Order: sequence, then structure tokens, then C-alpha cells
Amino acid sequence: LFFIAGFSIIFLVLGLSTTIIGVLFKEYEGLVRQLGAILVIFFGLVVTGIFQPKFLMRDKKILFKNRPAGYIGSLFIGIAYAAGWTPCVGPILGAVMSLGLYTGEGFIYMVAYILGFSIPFFILSFFVGKSTWIKKYSQKMMVISGYIMILMGFVLYFDWMTKITSYLTTYVFKGFQGF
Repeated sequence: LFFIAGFSIIFLVLGLSTTIIGVLFKEYEGLVRQLGAILVIFFGLVVTGIFQPKFLMRDKKILFKNRPAGYIGSLFIGIAYAAGWTPCVGPILGAVMSLGLYTGEGFIYMVAYILGFSIPFFILSFFVGKSTWIKKYSQKMMVISGYIMILMGFVLYFDWMTKITSYLTTYVFKGFQGF
């Protein structure tokens, strides 16, 4: 839990900064939306493996000779882990931050991002020895997520999300907009 809290701190700060920057870009929201969409498509191409620029495929690691122990040590290891996160998360993180810049709700997106990988991370910590199926299918899951990112990039670029939401609200949910 302290490890998860450690890397969450870094990502929450990133999310808060995109919220602040997003508010500043509100005047240019169409341009920011389209540039963010292009970035999402680019990162989707990287995740699928279609495009692999060398500068994004490098991995930097911090090796500790004496690892900090205890809860505080786990917190600091989590912070270091988030600061040097591997490239496979970079494209997804970049897409989340782009959406946060466009909407001005980067903090909320980052909370969802953190929950999206910290809950499975926490649950898997109880089953580390029995999780060989993840290794078996991880590449397929990455490729599928990359294609979903590309699709969402096009939806964002052409501003179809507004039309999709309007259609769903009107025709599928019969005007229901939430609780």
C-alpha cells in the first residue's frame, strides 16, 4: 500500500499540473483537442508496435544497493518507480495527460489512471507466483489497448465523442443523464 501511495504521489502531481495548464488552454480548446488526439494516435501506434522510435523504447532504471526497508522505504521506492516508469506506460500516460490538458480535468483522469493500475497491482501482489497467464497474454493486451488508443484518438480529433454521447443519451438511454 505504501508503494502504491508513493507512485500515486507522482502521478497526482502530474494530473494536477495538467488540470492547471488545461484551464489556461481553454481559449484554444479545438486546437489542443486535435493536437492531443494526434498525440494519442501516435502513442497508440507505439503501443501496438507499428511505430517504435528509439527515443521512446529506451529504459532507464535506478538500482539500489541497499533498498530502503519498511513502510517509508516502500513509499520512497514507489516514488522512484513512478519517476522512472518503463516506456510501456509512457504512451498511455501521455494520452491521459493529453486528455487532461484538453478537458482541464487532468487530476480526475489521473486518479482514474492510478486506480486503473494500482488496484490490479495490489490484487496481483497476493498472486504473484500464480500469474503466469498475464505474461502469456500481456503482448496481446498491449496491442489491443494500442488499437483502442488509435480509435479514441480519431474520435477525439474529429470531436465525435460529443456526437456519440448525445446520441447515446437521446436514443439509447432515453434522456437519462445520471443519478
